[in-house]
Amino acid sequence: MATTNGSTAIRDKILASLARYRALRIGKFPCAFWRLSAHPGLTADVKKVALELTPSFNDDPITDVQGHHLNKFEGALAKDPAEPRWAIFYNKNIQHVGRINFTLAHELGHYMLHRKEAGINGFECGMKDTISPDSSYRQFEDEANIFAASLLMPANDFRLQTEKEKFSFDLLGHCADRYEVSLTSAVLRWIEFTSKRAIAVFSEDGYMHWAKSSTKAFKSGRYFATRSGPIEIPAGSQALEQSFSFMARDGVRHGPGIWFKDEEVTEHTIYSEDYEKTLTVLLLDDISRYNQLDEEPEEDVADRFAKGF
Repeated sequence: MATTNGSTAIRDKILASLARYRALRIGKFPCAFWRLSAHPGLTADVKKVALELTPSFNDDPITDVQGHHLNKFEGALAKDPAEPRWAIFYNKNIQHVGRINFTLAHELGHYMLHRKEAGINGFECGMKDTISPDSSYRQFEDEANIFAASLLMPANDFRLQTEKEKFSFDLLGHCADRYEVSLTSAVLRWIEFTSKRAIAVFSEDGYMHWAKSSTKAFKSGRYFATRSGPIEIPAGSQALEQSFSFMARDGVRHGPGIWFKDEEVTEHTIYSEDYEKTLTVLLLDDISRYNQLDEEPEEDVADRFAKGF
């Protein structure tokens, strides 16, 4: 496929950055994609990236991106058994544009990062698959999620939108609209960059499905190890109510004994009646000293953050 001078320059940058990927600089790699594919509204056109850029630097490009009525998964990366080419499929039953965008970016991440390790079925990604106990599979899902977040919400621009602003769901709703992603995706991107002690929690029927702590929160020992199994939402919290209220959305101050036995917390919670799931952000007071922990907690990081609101 012929490329413009601008596309060639971007392609060269992408090729140069490939060598840096396996050192876990995944976030830097999609930025070159984003600069080429961004709409005027700053939304990455993932389909355009897949169909127009991959043939310019790979011998086995993506040649098709289609929606289908998929029952068991939300997205798939499939290899043509007869030709050196790939296709991305997404579930047409998904109504939310943000979830579709993330699904496409996630499968593009699998193509760029993992297609050499893909089996004959490629990748089929749904809720059940992303909680697989197989550690290598979980690593693939984590890496594809990081790739997708970096492609759809570039770090520099995201920081400009949020770093000097007070947390609110309105602020992250603005980010979700700006990049055409889900609110859950925007919240998890904020958790990644914030200098505050904060924790995002995704729950259903009174149990946490996953939780993600900011760096400062984790280093102070504040996290929920949801990969070890579901954790009950505490009594007295807004998240347990499973109903929408402006008070819960704008923040409720809890004393010790609700979320943590020895610390106050401001809880921001929003409930989706469409999905019957709850998204919570816990803000903890800044402290000048905290214990340094050596490892990341056993959290569900962003395994499923495309499956949110």
